[in-house]
Amino acid sequence: MRICVVVGLMLAGCKCREPVKPVEAPRPVRTMTTWLPHEVAAAPEDVYGVPAWSKVFALAFERRVQIGVPSCAIDGGCLGRDPLAIRAEPMVTNELVLGRDEPLAFIGEQVTFLEAPARRAALEKAIDEAMTIDPTSAPVAAILFQNDLWERVDAITAAIATQPGADWAVLEALRTKLVVLMKHVALPRSVLDGLHSNEGTVERQFPQLLAGFSTRDEWFEVVSRSREHGVWSRTTRHAERHGHRVVFRVFVHHPSGRSALEQLVSRWPEPFPEGSRFVITGAPLVRTREGELLVAPFITLLETRQARAQGFMPGSIGALANDVLEGKRSTLVRSLDDTGGLELLRRDALIPVGATCMPDFTSRFPSASTCSGCHGPTGARLTASLGPEEAQFRLTDDASEAANAVAEAKRSAGLLW
Repeated sequence: MRICVVVGLMLAGCKCREPVKPVEAPRPVRTMTTWLPHEVAAAPEDVYGVPAWSKVFALAFERRVQIGVPSCAIDGGCLGRDPLAIRAEPMVTNELVLGRDEPLAFIGEQVTFLEAPARRAALEKAIDEAMTIDPTSAPVAAILFQNDLWERVDAITAAIATQPGADWAVLEALRTKLVVLMKHVALPRSVLDGLHSNEGTVERQFPQLLAGFSTRDEWFEVVSRSREHGVWSRTTRHAERHGHRVVFRVFVHHPSGRSALEQLVSRWPEPFPEGSRFVITGAPLVRTREGELLVAPFITLLETRQARAQGFMPGSIGALANDVLEGKRSTLVRSLDDTGGLELLRRDALIPVGATCMPDFTSRFPSASTCSGCHGPTGARLTASLGPEEAQFRLTDDASEAANAVAEAKRSAGLLW
């Protein structure tokens, strides 16, 4: 489940405004998303290692669409292409099936297709079958499944409130059944406490990107508070974009240590020096059987970048020092202990523009170039902003601070079950 992300995606809350306005390429004509007829397979891909849960997932999310992508994405890849040149070119139409083993941020919140009688009946039957599975028999899968169901419940809630053409009665009945299933798959706190972090294993798999990260050796966590439209927030843009169902934590490794880092974060939006390294992690928010809101002990997404010297202009996507480690559901449930469950994506792996900041799911661009949209071509900015606002940053030694802020935001939104 990405993000940056994959969402990413990118780093440090992605609030996109340049302190100094960059040179921008002309915006290409967008190819609008077109929804196409689609029927879910009788036995869909088993993304959780629990076929009954995977059937629910496929029926709740899967559909076929046409979207716009850069031509290089279907002509051999975009690693050697100039990131600004790609954005100046017309998009080409690409057809794909959304709602398989990919980050929810890539799928979008569209849910009215669930009103179709055949799809709804099949989903309700699958929910009944899923209710027979003991969640403690597959705790990692249960956490991922609950988080996915939570997205559907939130999306249905929003559709009922904001889409005049939605069939309120049908969606409300479906939401009720999904909530019952979410409660069923909730784990006891004791089971959650028995799980462990995968950060050490991930670091061993990718030492060139994450040396010292799992032990926080000269890595320091940064938290922020920002105000837009008169409202203060203590969560990242990423957490907001993910409906406050995912907890994101931001870390920085500075060449001169903590004291220099404290001064830099206080002088935002001043760029960081060359060699500074940034990491953002994502982990699902979990509601336990006892009703607590906690963060999962393992991460499902990690994005990292390194600051380049001021004036650096990448000639290609591959030259951008922005990398994404993604944990697909199927990989996490089968390889969490062995490899950490995260896989390194190519820098030209496509993500939708809407995955983090801008809600534009009609086109996809390479992940590395999407990161630079917020953090600049040098990757040296901690974050930027979407518009006039105040922002403050500081270091924290409280590993639960980010999770507490996301849980508080989720409670305040009134979208609990």
